[in-house]
Amino acid sequence: MERKIIFILIACFSLAVPGGFAQDLNHVSGMVTTFQSLPLNMVTVTASKSGEEAVTDINGRFVILVHNRDILNFSAAGFKNRKIRLKRDNILIADMTFVENRENIEAAVRNNHISEESLLRAISGTSVPTSRDYTKYKSVYDLIASEFYNLRVRGSEIVNTKIRSFDHSPNVLLVVDDRIVSDISFVDPEYIKSIEFIDDVRATLYGVQGANGVIKITLK
Repeated sequence: MERKIIFILIACFSLAVPGGFAQDLNHVSGMVTTFQSLPLNMVTVTASKSGEEAVTDINGRFVILVHNRDILNFSAAGFKNRKIRLKRDNILIADMTFVENRENIEAAVRNNHISEESLLRAISGTSVPTSRDYTKYKSVYDLIASEFYNLRVRGSEIVNTKIRSFDHSPNVLLVVDDRIVSDISFVDPEYIKSIEFIDDVRATLYGVQGANGVIKITLK
């Protein structure tokens, strides 16, 4: 009888152990973003302790099974890897930092993490030009020659002085009110709301045409 009782106790204990480990697991849901608000798709989320893995959806959301005080690892092409140690919250938002260069833009878009348009807009979001008074200039070419040190005006042509290639034209792309034009002589400085020279990753929005930079003019 005594042996039977011992056997029953051992059997109950063996059944209880897996249940104990199972109770240590719980679901955590969250969202992965970049630039504080843009959701990231197809981000790999891995829990260090449980070994579980999840992938974010198009809205940046994920659900993963974790142990208590687990560590979540976030990875996405073009972004800095991130680790977050879980506390008692079952919902979290992880914002990932984009590493800005052309290769990472292509990698992020190619891996379906974010659209190229959304990413470029986010990158340029802090560079919105402000309205100024340009009436002191006689022409738009006089304005450009005076305001942008790395541009040179040759008649009606505007070239980027940083371009040193003998195989390609150094002419910059001309855009007025979001339309590509071949000539800007019609633009009167009095009616210019803003003008900027785009010579960073934002120029890639215009494809190969923007390789030498873009003069972007917005009229009043």
